Amino acid sequence: MFRNYLVTALRNIARHKLYSFINIAGLAIGLTCAIFIMLFVRDELSYDRWIPGTRNLYRLEMTFTLPGGKPPMQNAKTPFPAAQAMLDHIPEVQARTRMIRRSTTILVGNRQFPQRVYAVDPNFLQMIKLPLAVGDPDSVFAKPESVVLSKTAARRFFGTQSPLGKTIAISGQHCDAMDQNCEPVRQELVVTGILRDVPRNSQFDVEVMIPNTSAIAPVNEEMRKNWFWLAGWSYVRLVPGADPHAVAAKFRPVIDRLADPLKQMNFRKRGSEVDAPYLTPLADAHLSTDRFGGMTAPGSWTMVYGFSVIGALILLIACFNFTNLATARAMMRSREISLRKVAGAKRRQLVVQFLGEALVMAMVALVLALALSEVLLPLFDNVLGLPIRIDYFHDWQLLLLVAGIAMVAGLLSGAYPALVLSSFRPAGSLRTSQSGPAGSGRLRTALVVLQFSVSIGLGIAAAVIFAQISFSRSIDLGFRKDAVVVANIASIPPNTADSIARALRSGPDIAGAVSSDDIPFSGGHNHVSVTAPGAAAIENFVMVRASPDYIPLYGIPLLAGRLLSEERAGDGPASAQVLGGKPFNILINASAARRLGYSPREAVGKTLTLTGFLHSKITIVGVVADTKQDGPKNTVEGTVYTYLRAFPLDDLSIRIRGEHVRQALSYIDRTWQAFAPGTAIQRHFLDDDYDKQFQADERQGALFGIFVAVAIFIACLGLFGLAAFTAGRRTKEIGIRKVFGARTRNIVVLLLWQFSTPVLVANAIAWPIAWYYLHGWLQGFAYRIALSPIYFAGAGLAALLIAWATIFAHALRVARANPVHALRTE
Repeated sequence: MFRNYLVTALRNIARHKLYSFINIAGLAIGLTCAIFIMLFVRDELSYDRWIPGTRNLYRLEMTFTLPGGKPPMQNAKTPFPAAQAMLDHIPEVQARTRMIRRSTTILVGNRQFPQRVYAVDPNFLQMIKLPLAVGDPDSVFAKPESVVLSKTAARRFFGTQSPLGKTIAISGQHCDAMDQNCEPVRQELVVTGILRDVPRNSQFDVEVMIPNTSAIAPVNEEMRKNWFWLAGWSYVRLVPGADPHAVAAKFRPVIDRLADPLKQMNFRKRGSEVDAPYLTPLADAHLSTDRFGGMTAPGSWTMVYGFSVIGALILLIACFNFTNLATARAMMRSREISLRKVAGAKRRQLVVQFLGEALVMAMVALVLALALSEVLLPLFDNVLGLPIRIDYFHDWQLLLLVAGIAMVAGLLSGAYPALVLSSFRPAGSLRTSQSGPAGSGRLRTALVVLQFSVSIGLGIAAAVIFAQISFSRSIDLGFRKDAVVVANIASIPPNTADSIARALRSGPDIAGAVSSDDIPFSGGHNHVSVTAPGAAAIENFVMVRASPDYIPLYGIPLLAGRLLSEERAGDGPASAQVLGGKPFNILINASAARRLGYSPREAVGKTLTLTGFLHSKITIVGVVADTKQDGPKNTVEGTVYTYLRAFPLDDLSIRIRGEHVRQALSYIDRTWQAFAPGTAIQRHFLDDDYDKQFQADERQGALFGIFVAVAIFIACLGLFGLAAFTAGRRTKEIGIRKVFGARTRNIVVLLLWQFSTPVLVANAIAWPIAWYYLHGWLQGFAYRIALSPIYFAGAGLAALLIAWATIFAHALRVARANPVHALRTE
């Protein structure tokens, strides 16, 4: 019996080649998209779930709230003492561990390696069980001057030699309490463990780890006590069954007792009102809170859900093709079914036969989909920027899932035709020329409408995404970002950084060099709170500490007053004024002036009160134009510019002459090596930081574009087959029309209009849904395009033109046919 069903199914597939090709091709492409989306979703959901014992591990995070009306700032980082206080005062907390990242230079012999180093609590590898290839997690950090390297880092430093027991050195600087006087230091560390390379699907992007008990660790006494300095990442283990929300709530009174905003920041608030704690499960951090300052690029639940829905819709479009074409062929098979019933076939046997045909097609499509996936996977990886692979030996669960989806797709797409075709009554089918079961025409129309609704909706989304990205890239940022090289100077003493900047300014291919603690697109800002004379409200502004040439180097226009100068009293390095409680001069931007209630001219000369730990008087000497320092996704913030040197500056911005890039970079490297021979330079172009802001959106747009093309292609495959069957079914009707005088043009227009109506209805469905979701997406941009009707009309018109192009050949062929051939059998 099974052999009979299989042979019959294969014969029907071979006999009706166009029908079989359309169904198998559409389903194969739909399954290919489903495979790619499942690979992406599985990769996103797998972050850190491979680490043993993560069930009760949480990342402690903080919501930082400053006075002045600024919205709370959620942050994945926490103050250094927070995790220890939680362990000491909350019984549900079993253990804690912390890590702090810094960029530095690794010295191996006479070779230098720029490297990010993580300073961790000695129990870190006992709590976060990253895999050690060599070493015991209980003892690798027992001694302060120890270091654990990843396999990749060990090969980079020592080649093929065994690194265990060998020595590396880390260069850094030692500063006094206010970071005023810093001296270069060098610390020898012994390799005590080798870490297996951490997989890419992890928030822990670690290659070099040292204990935070080391003398070179970036943990000073101020950091150990400061509750309002977001130092690094903290993790806690809760007892089984503990509610993380309840634990965070119990921690708030502890923060109120231990953290004093009035003493440390001059804010009359409770500690938990400034630093509000919350706990995020370790395995959920990538998709939920990594975007607030995690170690690696964050994921997005929106992307996971969105792509899952798109994959399901594309697969449904392919299933709709099967159902559509099967019902369209109902009349062609009605006589076959009737003869089978007359010969004794039962309805159950016919249902099994038609479902078997659908399953055979689905399995053939599955084989083709797996082959397509292998061929197209490198392209998919390139679009996503992720090295995703299919391992047929280890991914058997995924393969079973794909096979299950293919079988379900085959059964779902074949179920309706099987039930309908098997219900034909032999007498009616053999004596009449009925065109099919009642209602099948309406079903086919509904399925075409749904197909094109999905295609049009995705088309609108792709158009809007690309338009927004293009708009964002062309927006006026208010400053010049081109030809700026940024070098990290956090690991060298301030006097050395000043010497490098002075030497660079004399270079023939260097237009300027300035030090600052903040650069555009960095995403992390320091904030200060100020009050205007006679005002009760506190305003919260971004504070950029930079040398006076910062404004000219970035080309920020001066609106009123003057710029800062090292030659003027109160303008230059303001450390002495701050430490002595004396006023010093600042610049503000136009947004800050408006929030203070002044025009740019009125603001010049006003003296404000700087609150917080830098309690002092400040005088506005100039107002500069607003700049979009964070790009187009964020609104312009009120900003204070000052040459405050109470703490070291982290970045050196160097403007080069665009026509001599290579010579300028070479000069920068030579100058750096001359003044800081023990520290490797870490530099990059500012333009690269700007481009990174759009990478996720561009990838999303590219994927939408691909999905649009796939959805439209599958829909058009079905439309092509449906048009072929419909044109054949209406041959006699068209012959009669031509006999009564209809022209070829009239016939073509008639057939085109028949298939245009579902596309027009699809527009009416797709437009409001697309508007709703795209309106929400655009809210993520402070500066955004308007949802113009052009995007909707353009996508709808494109879908209509594609539909016309798909069916035009059939319509023209039938319209040109000689009516004699159509009517001679009547």
